[in-house]
Amino acid sequence: MNETYIDTIEKFQAQGLEAIKQVQAAQINAVSSFREMFSNVTGKLPNAQNFSQIPTVVSKISELNSTFAVKLIEQQNDYVNQLLNVLKSTPVETTETASKN
Repeated sequence: MNETYIDTIEKFQAQGLEAIKQVQAAQINAVSSFREMFSNVTGKLPNAQNFSQIPTVVSKISELNSTFAVKLIEQQNDYVNQLLNVLKSTPVETTETASKN
């Protein structure tokens, strides 16, 4: 029974990751189109060079988000391990052990 439950979770996770990939691909296409349009418009503006720093800012934000995601996963992993340790140390009383008491 545990294997079926685990297989189901793995399938949901794989489907979730695939859905995220599809959304990300659509967003990349939209941003690419926007960037092209933006470049065409801003190239004609005075002070257009100020817009050149946008990719640097986006890159730094991306790095911060990645670092946060790694820390979040590590924290969640520690939390789950602590829960498992608590659950493992909890004695389970069966009908057999209850009848002995």
